[in-house]
Amino acid sequence: MGPESILLSVRANGREGSYRFTCPECEDAVEKRADRKIVALLVSAGVDIDRDAPAQRHPELFDERDDEGEPAPTGPPAPAFTPDDVIEFHYMLEDDAYVRDFFANRG
Repeated sequence: MGPESILLSVRANGREGSYRFTCPECEDAVEKRADRKIVALLVSAGVDIDRDAPAQRHPELFDERDDEGEPAPTGPPAPAFTPDDVIEFHYMLEDDAYVRDFFANRG
């Protein structure tokens, strides 16, 4: 099954969503929850994001917990990641001293 067979819907927070596909064996429609790691993996594999249908069809797929299993924080959403942020991150990764200091200070 290739990436063209999967449709990914991302929630408004941009970190999680759900993905849908038709099972190639039984031809049943399947929808699964996608945490931020699965979203990133599917996008990197070439799966298209369905921008017209947010992942709100099955709210029971989402238990509103963070990646460590703790209840998700409440409050205003984090600011959106902008193209300027990507450019800044790119330059940070090219700076060997920054990368070295980053890993040295991770403890």
